[in-house]
Amino acid sequence: MLGFVVVSHSKKLAEEIIILCNEMKKYDFPVINGSGTESENLGSDPLIIKKAIEDAYLKDGVMIFVDLGSSVFNAEIALEFLDGDKYDKNLIRIADASIVEGVLMSMAINDEKLVLSELEEELKELKNMKKVN
Repeated sequence: MLGFVVVSHSKKLAEEIIILCNEMKKYDFPVINGSGTESENLGSDPLIIKKAIEDAYLKDGVMIFVDLGSSVFNAEIALEFLDGDKYDKNLIRIADASIVEGVLMSMAINDEKLVLSELEEELKELKNMKKVN
């Protein structure tokens, strides 16, 4: 089972994504909001993201979902700040997926058997899903 971190420039947007997606949860696993800044302004902060990763960390790993470019950059910085003796950085990935659809689908399939590589494959397929014909 995986833990999830949601990183948006808007803490409120991430909270709403988490509320929506929690409706799809079949099991108990952490979904942590790693969004916003200390001053509550729009943006993202590597230290907030780092703490969210630590809180979401499970033995099978953590998937981080991001919205815009600097969220990706700050998530990468957060990974550099993690204690490598305590957290296996090979088990923490940044999803290449839409933040809403990615989190929603991931929460729906997360169970005791799901591993990061399988989730990454599912997210690749999601990128090709047509919403409208």
